[in-house]
Amino acid sequence: MSDFRVTESGKGGELLLGGSLTVENASAIKTKLVATLIKEDAVVLCIEADSPVDVSFLQILCSAHRTASKLGKSFTVRNPDPEKFLVSVEKAGYTRKRGCARDMDSTCLWVGGIHD
Repeated sequence: MSDFRVTESGKGGELLLGGSLTVENASAIKTKLVATLIKEDAVVLCIEADSPVDVSFLQILCSAHRTASKLGKSFTVRNPDPEKFLVSVEKAGYTRKRGCARDMDSTCLWVGGIHD
């Protein structure tokens, strides 16, 4: 397994992810997010600067957002280098002008939803 770290910040529902956020670690990332979504009403995912991401990570984020919306919970993503992260989003073809049909509360991550 590639270098991957997840830390609970101590603030309910806040997770810090670092290292390789790629397909090699997709199962561990998904498992941690699902457990946190079940336990918390608001999940904040903080991504360490310079953490490599691939399309599998973006798919997990999209799924987590949809799951949170379905459960009436909130899911946000923070990144200290949002411009670099958004380049990965753009390269994967995830950039959107508006959310998908399931984005009833206009919180789609791919419509400017990544914060610093």
